[in-house]
Amino acid sequence: MYRDHLVSLLKRNVKPALGCTEPAAIALAVSRAQEESRGDIRDVRVRLSGNIFKNARGVGIPGTSEYGIEFAVALALACGDWHKGLEVFADVNEDAVSRAHALLDAVPIQVGLCDAEENFFIEAVVSGAQGTGRAVIIGGHTNMVLVERDGKTVEEAAPAVAEDGKKSAVTPILKDMTIQELRQEVEALPLEEIAFLIAGVPMNYRMAQAGLEQMPGLGLGAALRRLMDEGVIEENMVNKVRMYAAAAADARMAGLKMPVMSSAGSGNHGITAILPPYIVCREKDLDEEKLIRALALSHLVTIAIKEFSGPLSPVCGCAIAAGVGAAVSVAWLLGCDDNQLAGVINSMSGTLAGMLCDGAKGGCAFKLATAASEAVLCALLASQNIHIGHGQGIVSIHPETTIQNLGTISTQGMCSVDKTVINVMLADAPRAAAL
Repeated sequence: MYRDHLVSLLKRNVKPALGCTEPAAIALAVSRAQEESRGDIRDVRVRLSGNIFKNARGVGIPGTSEYGIEFAVALALACGDWHKGLEVFADVNEDAVSRAHALLDAVPIQVGLCDAEENFFIEAVVSGAQGTGRAVIIGGHTNMVLVERDGKTVEEAAPAVAEDGKKSAVTPILKDMTIQELRQEVEALPLEEIAFLIAGVPMNYRMAQAGLEQMPGLGLGAALRRLMDEGVIEENMVNKVRMYAAAAADARMAGLKMPVMSSAGSGNHGITAILPPYIVCREKDLDEEKLIRALALSHLVTIAIKEFSGPLSPVCGCAIAAGVGAAVSVAWLLGCDDNQLAGVINSMSGTLAGMLCDGAKGGCAFKLATAASEAVLCALLASQNIHIGHGQGIVSIHPETTIQNLGTISTQGMCSVDKTVINVMLADAPRAAAL
């Protein structure tokens, strides 16, 4: 019954991404607007919703040693290719970096916040000597809803959001499914239709290996490796997952020019959703079909939770969305029944629900490490029938209600907290004023 919908969701939400997806989305809009401008660039204006600003401010730009929004804009002008979607920075080289630095010195680039109702809003206006281009993204990283040349519409599309401005027009099917139904559907999906998911494993594992070998960013993954080698912490499955997730985040947040497979619009979500079931399959010597179906379950649970929490939220999606997805998939790999799968959702939700999102940055390595390792630990405990029971805090008798509770907390209860976090960040970024 749900087969075609679920496969479509996976194909839409599991895609390669080069660099952090928020700077990439900004660059995508800038590159598209630039194509509609004409003549030498005179100035660039970018308006962002608070959550886009938060998640783009502190991350490394692929192929460079630079960080932040202004450089992402300049690099998009220098070499961005909007046709490549979230791999818009695929053509970065030393010459492009030099041209980006020159543009930063020569072209006024204004980055400001806007009061758009959508929590996912990007507007880029590139003014040239002979014309101006404008591009607007709403509701998703690649959802270009408007392109203009000199104020006249070139392309227009309906936002991929429902009337409330928050929920995807494609994903409501997941809101109506129980975890049991989702598990049953994943087990029945034709393998050949979801086999493409396996491509995310070597992609994200390579990023983790790069983090361990090159020790970029915080070097958390490499530090965990040393602690295991020295016998300070045990080299077990939980700590291996922690290490690989941290190392991948180290490398990605530092801007290594390597793609990862994303989940629900986020590369870090993809790392969290993919690496734990892969490591568990490797440790348990499980076959590729098991891994593919576990990946499908991990991604779909992640997407379902994002349906309630929104594409960007005040809480860490790697914890409450991808972390929960990974936990469910690992529990399934361990042979847990539906009651135990429900238990692992409740345990993850009751443990990590309060983890704040204060933007994408090097420190995300700690959060991914926590979410990924906790996913495996909660799954192992669920297999022993140890989990948080209903009536304890936000945990409900039904796991689906617990997920809804997460969404309510994220979209309603934490809004003021999110604004406070953004204001704290703005205090250190005075150039990003409201436009």
